[in-house]
Amino acid sequence: MWRIFPVSIICVLFTTGCARETGMDRHNRYSRTEPLMGTFVRIIVPERRRTNGEPPGDAVKAVNGAFQLASALEKKFNIYDPKSEINGLNIAKDRSVSPELFDLVQKAKNMSRLTNGAFDMTVAPILKAEGFYENMPGYILEEIPGEFDGKGWEGVVLSSDRTNVALGDGVWMDLSGIAKGYIVDRMADLLRGKGIRRFLINAGGDIYCGRKKGHGKWMIGLRAPGTEKILLTLAVEEMAVATSGDYENWVVDESTGKASSHIMDPSRQAAVEKRFSSVTVITRTCTEADALATGMMAMGRDKVIALVDTIGGVEAIVVTSDGKGGHSVDRSGGAREYMAGGQK
Repeated sequence: MWRIFPVSIICVLFTTGCARETGMDRHNRYSRTEPLMGTFVRIIVPERRRTNGEPPGDAVKAVNGAFQLASALEKKFNIYDPKSEINGLNIAKDRSVSPELFDLVQKAKNMSRLTNGAFDMTVAPILKAEGFYENMPGYILEEIPGEFDGKGWEGVVLSSDRTNVALGDGVWMDLSGIAKGYIVDRMADLLRGKGIRRFLINAGGDIYCGRKKGHGKWMIGLRAPGTEKILLTLAVEEMAVATSGDYENWVVDESTGKASSHIMDPSRQAAVEKRFSSVTVITRTCTEADALATGMMAMGRDKVIALVDTIGGVEAIVVTSDGKGGHSVDRSGGAREYMAGGQK
């Protein structure tokens, strides 16, 4: 029997807790938190309240619209929902899709090319074998192939007119490693389109930071792997931050005591071993940050830094536990720019 353990590994400093809430917080900012995408999603808009103590109407309207958009996109991309568009595609294997799903799949393929396959949206058979689909509807779980056939992301074919996606035999997509970041980006686009420039979106650790009131930056705390201790603080504005860890979500086989990370290594067709390590990615979009952090966890520290140093506009921080309560920190060349205070 398997048991699943999820944890949180990145946080916004100086915010209130993760319960459903809406209104002005103690820092005189309008915020709203809702359960979405298997986590809590929070939007903070640091606007002045009106003279009657209520939040500004334009901020409320824009934030409501962002949550409505996120909910609609989640329904399309949710592999646990038998009625989702992605499961319709997985079952049909070849069909017309919405512009949103086509766009996300295309971005996922781009991330696979960039990471040489370390990020792969077709690892559902490995996740199934490792016991990570415990809450999957039974008849959907039965449809997922029992073995990873090795075709991987290259078995996903996109039509030139951007309307159709075809899956090779044995290919089953799970976009969980990129969809949350993509939805955060779409929420951010909507807020900017409504004239809201000062905001922060936190989707369970996938974070997009817009501008902040005044001339400051948003402070993002990175926890030491497996602890509540804030190891590093990042100062970020108009950038995305995402962290993936081998301890973030794992399963334990109660008969053997084996702990398996939710990060899959397509090259080995197996889960990454839980070693209390993490990769944080800082870049322009949450889509890229989410997918790169996921893929890089399967690559190993040296390959991560080598890859990031060849990509423009992307920085990474790799944290590894020594097993004795200490941690080593490796970072790409430009990551120092985002270190807050005396950490540089």
